[in-house]
Amino acid sequence: MHSLLEAEQFVSVASILLDAAAAIKGSSAPILLLAAPSLAGALSLAPIEAALLDSGLPYRRRFRLEAPEDGAWVHIQGPGNDAGPSFRAGPPQLTIAGEVVEGLHGHGGDVHRGPLTTVAQAHALAQAITPKSQRLKRMRPWLISGNWLHSALDTTYDPVFTALRDMLVEEGTVSVVALPEVVDPDLSATPWIEPLALEAISARWPTLDLEGRARSLSHLMRPVLASSTPSTARMEELGWHRVVAPSWKSDLASQITRSARMWKERGASAAAGELVDSLLRSGQAPSFEPQD
Repeated sequence: MHSLLEAEQFVSVASILLDAAAAIKGSSAPILLLAAPSLAGALSLAPIEAALLDSGLPYRRRFRLEAPEDGAWVHIQGPGNDAGPSFRAGPPQLTIAGEVVEGLHGHGGDVHRGPLTTVAQAHALAQAITPKSQRLKRMRPWLISGNWLHSALDTTYDPVFTALRDMLVEEGTVSVVALPEVVDPDLSATPWIEPLALEAISARWPTLDLEGRARSLSHLMRPVLASSTPSTARMEELGWHRVVAPSWKSDLASQITRSARMWKERGASAAAGELVDSLLRSGQAPSFEPQD
């Protein structure tokens, strides 16, 4: 796996996260992992917990809205805070907040900026703590889940999401496929897609040439073209750029959609804990269907 803290998108946070990782590894006190009981909070705590587990470092997990007290802790800030991470040693106290960073440079040298989310920073911190964590390796595709949840994709192109996704493809962690190639997609976030039409296209997909695939998928997505939502950027991801890991039947967007439904059925704290536990076990979200 690529070292995240050596990637361009992490330049502004690398020194802080490296200092925090060193202090956490050297701490004899249990580390409190604290986040709001939200989907983003759970996705941020999970990689850090994976690293601590595989390093044998003591920790406690808490989902609550209160600020941390004295002691050693990692505190995940909620959305709306773009101040970036901050760290204080003795004992280690790390606050992780989102930050807007340079995502990609255009051909003309122009800079494209986007959100470096708490989820992405948490993965970078976790890798610095335990570079060879097997749990973290299974969880690697979730690096971009915070950007998928972020509103940037609802307004414009997110260069950080694109850069990190391309990194995952380059290292062989994920593949990017069209919707008909996903074995078990969740269509609740794409109500304009007719399940029977998708099933028919999926059955024919291996026999279609590039032109036939493009025409079939465009026909499938056509009903939403006149709508203002989803954005063009998100629509392209939902139709043409589904992210899947080698052993996955459901793509990342589908697993995020199913996970979000747990918050309505389970309650926030229970859902957050269930998601983290599932990611630690298998690197995938739980197979959740709402009760009738």
